[in-house]
Amino acid sequence: MDRTDAIAASGLVSTAVLASLVQMLVVKGALSPEEVQDIYDTALFMLEKQQSAAPPEMDPVYAAARSVIEEMLSR
Repeated sequence: MDRTDAIAASGLVSTAVLASLVQMLVVKGALSPEEVQDIYDTALFMLEKQQSAAPPEMDPVYAAARSVIEEMLSR
């Protein structure tokens, strides 16, 4: 596995675990839907900030990560 694929895989695993955690916190009443929206909005902002400092060859990885977060925002 090359560096880009490894980073992408790591990001997807992190995203899946975070999404599961957030969903469980909503089910348990610890987070409201509005708070979940805020979490994903902030995550998207942080990702875009990181991308601005990353080398261009990482753009596909960031695009994939953005699409996962945007999917969470659309729920």
